[in-house]
Amino acid sequence: MSTLLLATVADGGRAAIERLRGVWFPTVQTAIASGLAWYIANDVLGHPQPFFAPIASAVCLSISNVLRAQRAVQMIIGVSLGIWMGALTHRLLGTGVIPIALTVLLALCVAVVIGRGFIGQGMMFVNQTVVSSILVLALYRNGAVAERVDDALIGGGLAIVFAVLLFPANPLTVLRKARVTVLDALHDVLSRTAEVAAGRRVAAHDWPLSAMDHVHEQLGGLLQSRATARQVVRVSPRRWRLRGAVAAADHQAVHVALLATSVLQLARVVVPAVGGCCDPLPRPVEAVVVDLAEATALAESDPVAATTRVESARRHASTLLSHAGQRTEVVIADVVQACVDDLQRVIDLRQG
Repeated sequence: MSTLLLATVADGGRAAIERLRGVWFPTVQTAIASGLAWYIANDVLGHPQPFFAPIASAVCLSISNVLRAQRAVQMIIGVSLGIWMGALTHRLLGTGVIPIALTVLLALCVAVVIGRGFIGQGMMFVNQTVVSSILVLALYRNGAVAERVDDALIGGGLAIVFAVLLFPANPLTVLRKARVTVLDALHDVLSRTAEVAAGRRVAAHDWPLSAMDHVHEQLGGLLQSRATARQVVRVSPRRWRLRGAVAAADHQAVHVALLATSVLQLARVVVPAVGGCCDPLPRPVEAVVVDLAEATALAESDPVAATTRVESARRHASTLLSHAGQRTEVVIADVVQACVDDLQRVIDLRQG
């Protein structure tokens, strides 16, 4: 029992260290930017309560290099708007239960009305608007409104300097990490589908619905990574030379998303067919799903071997279609062919 516990703790410790290794560089950037923001606002400009400056830098940069510049712009606008709204409410109503409630209501409504497109994407703009209005009311000090706005500009400006000029994310790395994460999720779906098709595993009652949730979560990360890559090569001078490569990698990412749709559809038709009242699925179903799973695992690291497995899957799909005797088998063969074509396209679009 103690050995098992020690092994579990060790595995957890290694996983935690690995997570920290993955975010250490943006984390250090965030710490330095926050310290500089405080120094400029407090030591250089003499602001007595410059908490907005380090908060702005920390919130914008955080531990992720995804959408940093966008978060900074959203934060600057949201905080500035919230500060002025909080100050206006204090001037008219003072501080208390009703002013706080009215300020929150007004801040949320205004943020929803003007927060569209680039500014309104996600919850950063809305949250920063309402939080800033509350802080101004709760910590109101005469003559501090302009200082609060300056602090927000200092913190957000430093975040933009770090994210756009000094340490812009490598857009190809960002896209690759997101792409690999999606492919790993698809490999897991295909492997489990193959085991169900072979009768080695009984599908859980909520599967493949749970698998769909996991894959769509990774696709959301891929969508954010694509937006980040496009923003970086558009605004960061250090990354302008990568525009062509990023456009190609972004095109590949679109096909990864199409592959995810086909794989989920395959899992959706295979698993109910195994558990239904029809005859057992023919042997090529298991074989083709195994080939697709292996090809997906190799698509990024070994495109030649992945293509070989895709061709094997294509042959199995042809056999399955030629011997299809039931509507379910015809549907499975069609979906398999879509997976084969989508996966081969992803491999062909891979950058060297």
